[in-house]
Amino acid sequence: THLPDGRQVLTFIRPGTMPGLLLNMIKELPFTQRSQDYMPLSRVQVFSAEDDSMSLNVFVYGEEGERKFGDVDLTGAHILEYASNLLQGSIGTEDEFGRPHPEPSPTFERENIIAYLEKCSESYITRSDPRRFLKQMQLFEKVTGTDGIAVDIEESYLDSKHGETQYWVDAAFANTLPHFALEQATQLLFLHNFDVQRAHLDNVSDGDNGTITLLRMLVSPVNGARGDEATFNLMKQELKRSKWLTPATMDLVYEQQPWMGVRRGEVITAMCTIMHPIMSKENAIAFSKGNIIETVTKDRYVKHAAAIADLFLDRFHPKGPLSESELERRSDELKKAIDSDVEDTNAQELLFKMIDIVKHTLRTNIYMNNRYALGFRLDPKIMVSSKEKPRDIPYGVFYIHGRRFDGYHVRFRDIARGGLRLVTPSSPEQFSLESAHQYDECYGLAFAQQLKNKDIPEGGSKAVVLVDTIGL
Repeated sequence: THLPDGRQVLTFIRPGTMPGLLLNMIKELPFTQRSQDYMPLSRVQVFSAEDDSMSLNVFVYGEEGERKFGDVDLTGAHILEYASNLLQGSIGTEDEFGRPHPEPSPTFERENIIAYLEKCSESYITRSDPRRFLKQMQLFEKVTGTDGIAVDIEESYLDSKHGETQYWVDAAFANTLPHFALEQATQLLFLHNFDVQRAHLDNVSDGDNGTITLLRMLVSPVNGARGDEATFNLMKQELKRSKWLTPATMDLVYEQQPWMGVRRGEVITAMCTIMHPIMSKENAIAFSKGNIIETVTKDRYVKHAAAIADLFLDRFHPKGPLSESELERRSDELKKAIDSDVEDTNAQELLFKMIDIVKHTLRTNIYMNNRYALGFRLDPKIMVSSKEKPRDIPYGVFYIHGRRFDGYHVRFRDIARGGLRLVTPSSPEQFSLESAHQYDECYGLAFAQQLKNKDIPEGGSKAVVLVDTIGL
């Protein structure tokens, strides 16, 4: 069907409500960013019957027209009244259902709320509970003008199904395709054994920064999942990371090996990319980029890759990093286990190289909150292949692993200057070739800059970022 403003509405009524049903439906939706008929997802409403007999899901596509609903003072009167009472302290600390009210804040001043209301759609304003609206407004304020994601999880006091506790998950995704935000959130919840019972998606304008997608989901734990603080902290962390994961990482942790977890999967795919320019010099066919990640993540070998990722995480854990002696001991144990369990010599070489990368990583941002990409400062010796001729060793090598891009920065002095080159191959074959040569290209450009800078204090440096634009 179509709305009066021309937007298209897809309504699905299906029997039953089983875990993963919504996720499968989202993956089959049309109008994705890769579709020729792409239309943005502007609103979503998901409901399930109390007796699990059916589900009703509504997806609205198309740009929302100019708002023509008149005075927001009238449309949002219930929200303005609630905020005024909250600031005056006349409504206590909890509502009639025992839910805590938001903390009074200057954000809830009348002029601030009116300015925010003017960015919202009429349907979002009129059907929003005032408490929920203000909580989502706080999430909006956390990410406005950025590319970040803010998440809040609380127990549901209103809804109970089969007697188990349910939870509301609220998230604000800045400058993100709404379809992608919905799919990633649903995928992650399914990965952690939480089934989505209800969901609402709305978009709020963020000016020159695009839109902010506000997602609210009522979820129930299934298959023995626990709604404890540790689980929710991990879910918040991984939900914030989901926007910045590479397709290879998402495929690994969401589809192939869902037990692995996002952080370990991210480390493994990053190491596979680092290995490509090194190992391809040994054997370009056996150690193509596709073969490297396929070999390392095979069911038979992936447990060793996961153990190496754990070694990396433990080495840099902020609350108790590994000592050098402990690092050596655990590395030796891993090598012995790989030597006895892995018969494929190519797989052995790759897993041993991953251990070497752990030992040659000097710094990482893996534990930084709200990071956008995964960064390594590497000992430059790790980038040397036994098949290449001797050459000068750089002062420093930095590697960045992000969504649809990988970058190297090479410098020949502590204080150095140079430029940035972007490489955007037009085909998968060309992308693979560029990936194999990326570090050498960066090294060559930095070394040339070093020669140019021979008469000034600054050394030479360069960065090369390989961007995957295929299919976009």
